[in-house]
Amino acid sequence: MQTEKYKIIGGIKVFHSAQFDHDDYHAQGLENLYHAEEKHFWFISRKKFIYQMMSKYIHFDAKVIEVGAGTGNVSHYLLEQGYKDVSVGEMHFNGLRYAKQQYGIKECLQFDLFNAPYVDEYDVVCMFDVIEHIADENAALKKIYQMLKTDGKIVLTVPAHMWLWNREDAIAGHKRRYSKKYIKQILVKNGFEIVEIKFFFIFITPLLFLRTVLHKDSGKAISSKEYHQEISISPILNTLLLYLSTFENKISRWLPNVLGGSLFVIARKK
Repeated sequence: MQTEKYKIIGGIKVFHSAQFDHDDYHAQGLENLYHAEEKHFWFISRKKFIYQMMSKYIHFDAKVIEVGAGTGNVSHYLLEQGYKDVSVGEMHFNGLRYAKQQYGIKECLQFDLFNAPYVDEYDVVCMFDVIEHIADENAALKKIYQMLKTDGKIVLTVPAHMWLWNREDAIAGHKRRYSKKYIKQILVKNGFEIVEIKFFFIFITPLLFLRTVLHKDSGKAISSKEYHQEISISPILNTLLLYLSTFENKISRWLPNVLGGSLFVIARKK
């Protein structure tokens, strides 16, 4: 059920003012994100793992929305793999321009989650590395709950383990990293029951810990230079890590579910 009116700008449904910045996420990062998503091993491996897990539990005819979709890269991949009804929701209008113009996603919606214009509308709401940016995670989950139909599902990815916290978390605008226990607690608290929770980026966890040691968060204010820093990696290292992460995805069902760089979660609305 839609609760608010919208206007259409450039094929995008705009429910609220088209924001270009926000305290929970800085829009400057979206251009760098767009240029990295089709090349960087992390983005490529993550979306493949997301599809691999979603396809076990989510029917291809399900009505899906990705909230906090950024440029819409993951939704574009899900559509390519056969999901038929995937919308993108994003508060930053410049991110939705990429989704509409570069990826050709039909249903692009500009709105603020905390004033979401839909109730009992979707079979699935996805948030891929989004909730860690939101100061009031409980309020966000309550809004997602309202957007879902009865027995609808929430699909999340989040960064794992506070002991992996580093300067890049601060630059990205993260408020926290998650343990398996904590993400379960907040989902149950807000009316969900866990369907599956699984670590991924397991093989690169030692490298992520090394990053934490070498790039500790100083606590200083983030500079403009840091916000605009390109997402880059050595081409050789990128290729090696892509092979490693791809191999991990293939054997993930047999790996111990105790640690990793990220967590994947599916939970059902009670």
